[in-house]
Amino acid sequence: MPSACLNPRSDGQCRVSPTRLLDARSPSQMTLFPGGFTGPCPQQVIPGPPSRQRTQTGCTNRWRLDRPFSGDLLGQAQVQRAVSLTHRTARSAGTFRTRDVTSSRDPPLMLTDMPQTTGLSSGVHSSPEHSFYLLSQEVTQNAKPDAVLECLGSIWELHGQFLSRSEMLAELYTNCKKQRSIVLQSRAGSRQTATSSGWRGSAGHWGRTLREDGGMGTSRGSLKRPILLQLPVHDPSISKEDLSFALRTLYRPAERPERWEGSLLSVAIMLGLSQLYQRCLNEMMVNITSLTVCDFHRVACEHKQTTLQSACERWLELFLVTELSHQIGLRDLPFDLLLKTLRCPRVFAVNEYDLLKTVLNWMYLQLNPAEQTPPSHSAVNSFFCRSVGVFLEQPVGQMYLPLFQALRLHGITERNHVKEIQKINVFPSSWLLLTFSNHYYSIHNGGDMHMTDFSKHSIRFGMIVEGELQHYTRAIGLYGFYFLLKASRVGQSDSFDFSLERLRHWDPALTESCRTTQPFSVRTERCVRYQVRVQSCVRGEWLEECSGVVSQVFGLSKRCCRSQVFTVDGLSTPLFVTFALAFPSP
Repeated sequence: MPSACLNPRSDGQCRVSPTRLLDARSPSQMTLFPGGFTGPCPQQVIPGPPSRQRTQTGCTNRWRLDRPFSGDLLGQAQVQRAVSLTHRTARSAGTFRTRDVTSSRDPPLMLTDMPQTTGLSSGVHSSPEHSFYLLSQEVTQNAKPDAVLECLGSIWELHGQFLSRSEMLAELYTNCKKQRSIVLQSRAGSRQTATSSGWRGSAGHWGRTLREDGGMGTSRGSLKRPILLQLPVHDPSISKEDLSFALRTLYRPAERPERWEGSLLSVAIMLGLSQLYQRCLNEMMVNITSLTVCDFHRVACEHKQTTLQSACERWLELFLVTELSHQIGLRDLPFDLLLKTLRCPRVFAVNEYDLLKTVLNWMYLQLNPAEQTPPSHSAVNSFFCRSVGVFLEQPVGQMYLPLFQALRLHGITERNHVKEIQKINVFPSSWLLLTFSNHYYSIHNGGDMHMTDFSKHSIRFGMIVEGELQHYTRAIGLYGFYFLLKASRVGQSDSFDFSLERLRHWDPALTESCRTTQPFSVRTERCVRYQVRVQSCVRGEWLEECSGVVSQVFGLSKRCCRSQVFTVDGLSTPLFVTFALAFPSP
């Protein structure tokens, strides 16, 4: 029956007109009862199964099943959204929100009404302001703040006994406190009374009052309001999460972030947190990876931290080719740092061709900023093959010219690699002609090379020694001569022996394709200049041992086919070993 009679009768009965009754049911579900009452047909009412009944969730019209059902994805999503919205809007749920400070008419919200318990569900993430507020209230046992810091569009409640740990905040607090004392003394002479409703009043009113007088007034009972501290941030890399963590270390110095980043060092320097600054340096020194090296190096250069800067550059010398070249983070590597690494004699690569691939990958990411995944080798080659004209001769390619000049293209001697260099439209024809002419000259003159500086013209071959194997070997070929590079552990100690041995072109150590497709020289003796460089991390520091440049004649007999043994003590795996070879002209 409806809640009100539309057609009253004299006998006290109510008659409802079918034309005035609003019902959402279709005509097929309606039936006319005696007296004009229209209602649903009893035979058409089919109740739903109890397992599909839904109950309302939150303060919105979101619904969920009465009992949890793992397959009800829509219901789960609605629950998450409803609970999240409830905790953001309802004061009874114990949440708060901080607005960005856009103008003096829109003051920042304060955190004074934040209760001790939040009641947040497990699926709702707390904000940076929330994390700081909970920690500060826990440490101070809900004490009233002595100052409020306005920074990055939010308000942070601070307590005087912890401000001394920050040089910047302590100085700012002291200056503002002196200024307020002067203002209060002048106001006392004119017998002005404060109009504030107390520090536990309205958040918007308190924020507006602090903006008007900078926290110079007093509340009821002659209690001073917190001092307003304003700190502008000019470093765009500093976020609210970084500031929240730095302020939490004031109350709990042992606090640790989810990940050490360069912006944490920036905020520590900005706030003058000496303890956090030293912790950041120590953690960043031991957490240099392909994901952090570019960020750490940038921050080190900005703040002139030479120790961290040198550590990042040292890491790049060893892992630029082996790790960073396969990551999307290669895009963030600055041009000057990449050029400096390529020119460094300690840079490690398995061969010269890998250095060329690294440069091509870096250029591809610079020219395609929309790429979000590391490019494949075929995609990079196809991109440069489609280039209209020679890339290094175009205006866009002129700026990358120093990178290719730092490479040793004459060290790329494999047939497939040489064909690839010729196929991609990157190098001018004069470069290719000079490189191929040097190859032709060396092959037809018993391996003689045009060499004036061993450090620039030698060809490098690298090998990584790791694990518990006793012997590590690698076979290489150069202008028809073949050598076996060796690294052997001396017993069970931390000493290693390094040497190279000349092989005949039919030696089983060579691959079948090398024996059948590569050229070989019938020259019985070959003067070789070589150098062995070993790099190892010992007690957290990368050390380098070098044999120096050695000249030796290698023959085919057992007596003269082996080089001198270079022994290094006190090493720990992994070892990055580089053999540099050159064939001098007589």
